[in-house]
Order: sequence, then structure tokens, then C-alpha cells
Amino acid sequence: MTVSVGVLVNPIAGFGGTLAMHGTDELPAARFDEAVEANWAGHRMTLALDSFLRTGGEAEFVAVQGLLGATQLAAAGIHHRTLGSPPAIRRTTRADTIDAARRLLAEGVEVLLFAGGDGTATDIAEAIGTRMPVIGVPSGVKMHSEVFSRSPVGAGRLLADVILGRASSELAEVLDVGEGGFSGVVGMLLAPRSHEALQGAKTTTVGSGSSAARGIARELVAHSDNAVTWVIGPGTTAGAVGEELGFEPTLLGVDVVHPSGLVELDVDENHLFDVVSAAGHPQLVLGVVGGQGFLLGRGNQQLSTRVIDSIGVDRIHIVATAEKVSALFPPVLLLDVDTPSSLVGYRKVRTGSRNSTVMRVVDAAAQFESAQR
Repeated sequence: MTVSVGVLVNPIAGFGGTLAMHGTDELPAARFDEAVEANWAGHRMTLALDSFLRTGGEAEFVAVQGLLGATQLAAAGIHHRTLGSPPAIRRTTRADTIDAARRLLAEGVEVLLFAGGDGTATDIAEAIGTRMPVIGVPSGVKMHSEVFSRSPVGAGRLLADVILGRASSELAEVLDVGEGGFSGVVGMLLAPRSHEALQGAKTTTVGSGSSAARGIARELVAHSDNAVTWVIGPGTTAGAVGEELGFEPTLLGVDVVHPSGLVELDVDENHLFDVVSAAGHPQLVLGVVGGQGFLLGRGNQQLSTRVIDSIGVDRIHIVATAEKVSALFPPVLLLDVDTPSSLVGYRKVRTGSRNSTVMRVVDAAAQFESAQR
């Protein structure tokens, strides 16, 4: 019997990543068409579907008409069944996402594959709760909820496991992150579990971790010179370097400190590339997402492959407290990027003042595939 798979796409998800926008909840209406044209979430959904098809799996795909699914499936050449007639307007809202999820549930789909970020996951949790398994294709600016796969390719393989009966389902937390960087549980979804693991929920360490972060920051700054152009990535551990340099970091964004002392907060990818390309001694402080192990692809899309390559891997300082590192399973650091990264390999991770370890940095899409060979 063919399994019915609902497909739901937030057509503007991920648009603000390189633009230093921390989500699209407040996207101006005038930029909606631009976000749709960028098609970031649609692209990531296509990667997931291609991955599923490469497994040889079969399913009946169902989507609502228009931008919330059917348009992307048609563009990818995926045979599917559509619900409803084309909408009269092009713009979609969270109310449309909620309605689409409810319609797919009422249609009897057995598993929902969606592309978006934490905001989209929140809408789906409101719409359907835990009434069917849900797989998140990571496509937003921030993805701290544990319903997301580690990569779009992994989402396709996980869908195949579900259809072949090789997965069980467990409750998964849906998180949302405020300006202070605090993650709170805003809902629950039912998520499949198999050898193709989902990412963990983002965690935040406190207490001893903060003193370790300050130790890392003091050591980095003490051993630098006045010619350094500092690029400070998101997170509290990286942010401690900003505090050591005398300013309050944005925590959710990427900040720059020039040799002159000029501080630029929350810079976008284009400007960041111009800065590091012109800088004589750029240095990047790159934190690790607690509970997940991601270095790139979760809330720091400003740090594109071209920015990383322009800085150079020898000028990148990976920082994570020993507490955060010891909590990672498996004990690797992950990249969810579309183009190959020079960061792949074994890298030094600073865990405290005068303390460090060496960890393997891997492509999230390839990690579990290679482990199964």
C-alpha cells in the first residue's frame, strides 16, 4: 500500500539568512516576491525529495495548491496530487501555513514533510499537534527545534525509512528563540526516529560554562595584535570575545571589530565578504550550537563559503566549553551548507583558558551515509 506524504513549504523561509534578518516573521510585504524568487526553502525541499527518490522509495505526494507546496513540486517534476484551486493572491501568511497543515491532515496524509524554520514548525504544531509524524527539512534562518533533519539529504533518507517501516515515532520539542538567545518550548510534534537521526534540540549551558567562555576570550584577545579584524559569530561563547573587546555583542548576529576600534553589529553576508576580503588579518570566532554540534547552517548563514574561504581556516577559532563538547553525541561538529567547505576535517576546538581538544568537522549530509557503508 502506497504511503501518502504531505508536502508543505514556507515559500519565504530562509530568505533573511545572509541578509542578517533573524527570520521572516516580520518580512516587509514589499520584499515578499523577492523572497519567493530566492526560493531557498523550495530548493532545500527539492534536495530532500531527490534524496528520497534516490533510495528507490515510492509515495503518493500531496500538497495544497500554490506556493505552499504544489508550485515547488511541479517545478521539481514530482508527480503529486493537489488540494484546492490556485489562490487569488501570491502572498502567504502563517494563517495559510496553519490552514494548509490542517487540510493535509484532514486529507489523511500519513507523514508530513515540511521546509521552513522554527517559525514554520511552530505553526505546524499549532495546526496538527502530534497527530502524525513530521519531518522538518532545515530551510529557515534558525532551526533549534528537534524536529529537523541534520540536512535536506538526510530528510529524504529519513522519509524513506518511515515509508519502509524502519522508523518509530517520538515526541519532539518545538523551540523558538528570542532576541536574548533563550530557547523556549512553544509546542510539540511527533517526529520519526531511525538510524538517520534528527538533530537535537538546541541547549544552553550556564554556570561554569560562562567562566570557561571568559577564559577562552581572554586568551584569544591576549594573544592577538592590534592589526586583527575580528569577526564574532553568534552565541554566548563567541560573544564573550566581543565582551572582552569592550562591546556588547548581538549574540544572534555576526559582529565585526576593526583594527581602528570601530564596531559593526549584525552585518550581512555581502558586507562581511567585503570586509574580510580587504582585511589584512581577519580572525573569525565561531561557536558551536549546544545540543546539536552545528558550526555552520544554523542561524549564521552570513558566514557563507566564500566568507569562510576568504578568512582562511587557519584564522578561524572554533570555541565551545568543555561542558558543551562533552554533551554532543555523536562527538562531531556539523556543517549544513550547499557548497563544499574547507572546514571539513579535524579542527582544534578551544574549550577553556589554555585548554583545547581536536574534533572532526563533517558535512551533515554525508556523515550518516558514510557511517552506513
